[in-house]
Amino acid sequence: MQGRKKIKNFAVHLALICISFIIAFPFLWMFTNSIKTKDEIWAVPPKVLPAIAQWGNYADALADGTFLRYMWNSAYTAIIITVVVLFNSAMFAYALTHIRFRWKKLLITLIMVTYIMPATTTYVPSYVILSKMGLMNSHAGYVVSSFASIFNIFFLRTTFTQINPGIVEAARIDGAGHWKILWWVVAPMSASSFVTLGLLSFLGCYNSYLWPSLLLHNKTQYLVSMGLQSFFTSEGAYGLKWGTIMAACCVIVFPLLLLFLIGQRWILNGITNDAAVKE
Repeated sequence: MQGRKKIKNFAVHLALICISFIIAFPFLWMFTNSIKTKDEIWAVPPKVLPAIAQWGNYADALADGTFLRYMWNSAYTAIIITVVVLFNSAMFAYALTHIRFRWKKLLITLIMVTYIMPATTTYVPSYVILSKMGLMNSHAGYVVSSFASIFNIFFLRTTFTQINPGIVEAARIDGAGHWKILWWVVAPMSASSFVTLGLLSFLGCYNSYLWPSLLLHNKTQYLVSMGLQSFFTSEGAYGLKWGTIMAACCVIVFPLLLLFLIGQRWILNGITNDAAVKE
C-alpha cells in the first residue's frame, strides 16, 4: 500500500514537472535567444547556449528610447483602467448581491448574456461612438472604452455572495450605509479577489493588441505589443536582428513575471475565494 502511494506521488510530481517545463520552455527559449548572435539562433542543429553571451542585445533594444515609451504607454493606461474597472465592478457586484430592487434577476440575466458574447462584437459600435466623440487615436479613447468588465462583475459577484449576509446586516443595523458597507466591510473580506482581478486586469490591458491597434495610429501612442509588432514590419533593421527582438520581449515579460511572483499568494486565494467568509 505504501509502495503504491509512493509510485502515485512520483507519477504526479513527474507529470507536474513535465507540464511546468512545457509552460516555461517558450520563456527559456526567448531568453537564451536574446543573448545569442543571429547565426547562433539559426544554427542547425540548434545551440542551447551561446558561445559568448550577447548582453549588448538588451542595450540595442532600449537604445533609442521608443521601446521605453511604448512600455510607459501600456503601463499607465493599464493602471488607470484597472483602478476604474475595479471600482465600477465592485459597486455593480455589490448592488447585485446586497441591494434589493426591481428587475434584479432580469439585469443579472442580461449581464450573463453579455458575458458569453465575444468581445469583438462590440468593436464596431465602440469604434463608431469614439469616432463621433472625437476620441480616436488617443489614449483617452482607449481608456474610456475599457472602463467596464463583465468578467470582473461576475467574479466579484460570486465572491460577494459567499460573504455571510449576517455580517452585512449587522453593519447596516449599526448605521452603516451601502458605501461604507462595501468599502469597509465587504471589500476587506474580499481583498484576495480584488488583488487577483487587479493583476489580471492590468496584465490584460498591458498586453492588449487588437482593440488598441484599431484605435491608435500615431506611433507615439503605441502600446508595447503594437510597438513590438512594428519592429517586425516597419523597422527593417529590427526585422533581421532576432537577438534584439528577443531581448525586447524579455524586457516586456520580466516585470509581468515579477508581478505574478509577488502576488501569487493573493491570486490563489482569490481564485479559490478563501478570503470570503461564509459562516
